Parts: sequence; structure tokens; C-alpha cells
Amino acid sequence: MTTNQLTMAIANKLTHYFPNIPIHPATDSTISNPDTKGITYRLFSAQLTRERSDRFVQSHAFEIRWLETDHIPETLPDELFEALETIDVEGTPYRATELRWETENDTPRMLVYYTMRTTKVSESAATMQQLEQRPTALKLRENN
Repeated sequence: MTTNQLTMAIANKLTHYFPNIPIHPATDSTISNPDTKGITYRLFSAQLTRERSDRFVQSHAFEIRWLETDHIPETLPDELFEALETIDVEGTPYRATELRWETENDTPRMLVYYTMRTTKVSESAATMQQLEQRPTALKLRENN
């Protein structure tokens, strides 16, 4: 799974869960424009850590912002928790490891963390060849 696939899954989930609210990828213009309404999303951080030679931990943090600081629905945090607790990426469900609702500079936001373990698949080694064994007949010679 790629970071882009995860980001698209979050965008799709927000669009599906909030059909009457505009959903935007976060850019400087959407955040700084006071006329923009709705929800923005962006990748906040991504990290890949090696556990063993063939196993890794991927951690992604996403920031979800509500753009109308003067009108925050009371149920918004609960609805975002419910919407983003589990997302589907190409048929595989991923559960958030942490969801945190906070206010930064009077702008409400939710931080959502997804962590998954991946295993590097090594190339298949050549399989052992099968040996074929044939019985041999020994002829004994008589000495006269």
C-alpha cells in the first residue's frame, strides 16, 4: 500500500461520509481563504521504520481540518471519529491507531494515525532438484 492510496482512501471516505460538505485537499490557499468552507485533509507525516531485515512499520499521520471556525457542528468530532476509525484501501481494511481532536489557533482539527506492518517479499529461491535413482543389476562372474 502506498501513501497516495491511503490518502485517496481517506478522501473517498470523507466524501462518502459527508456528502453535503465540500472536501478539499489542504493547500495554503484553502486554509488561508476565509470564504472556503468544508473539510480539508493532508498528510501530516509519514515514517518507515525497519523492525527486522524483512519487516517494516509504516506510520502515517493525517490532519483533517474544519474550515469554518465560527460554526463548528457539535457532532463533528464524533462523526469524524466514526468516519475515519476504519478505512478501506483496495479491499483491505485499516484501523486508525489513534484519533485526536484538538484546536490549533482557533481552528479545529483532527489528527488520525494509521500504522501497518509490511514484509518485504524476497525473490523465490531455486527449488532443490529431484534426484532420480535407478536400480542397477550387478552380475557376478563365476570363476572356473
